[in-house]
Amino acid sequence: MTHFNKINAWANERGLLNIEWDKTAHASFLAEELSEFLRAKDGSGEIDALCDMIVFAANAMRIRGYDPNIAMDETLKEINSRTGAFNPETGKWEKFKTPEAMALWYSADYNKAKL
Repeated sequence: MTHFNKINAWANERGLLNIEWDKTAHASFLAEELSEFLRAKDGSGEIDALCDMIVFAANAMRIRGYDPNIAMDETLKEINSRTGAFNPETGKWEKFKTPEAMALWYSADYNKAKL
């Protein structure tokens, strides 16, 4: 059983998936966890907040009618298809945006994740 399946079972047992979609409410849940992450005094508090964000995001996907396992697979396929390099000046991984590189990019098909 995947972590997303465990999250789904937990949320389903508690009736958390039988609610009407409210984008603003879900954004506020994520914002609250982001605030907890920023206020965390140690790594344990940071990890707790990050994990809670994953739970809220997975539940939101289910409420919207998507399977988070498949959605994440599609996201990872897209990310893995991109070429680029880490830029130490920005502290970020930056995509190569040449026409040749972009022609090889996979575009996530989230319709595959619809329940």
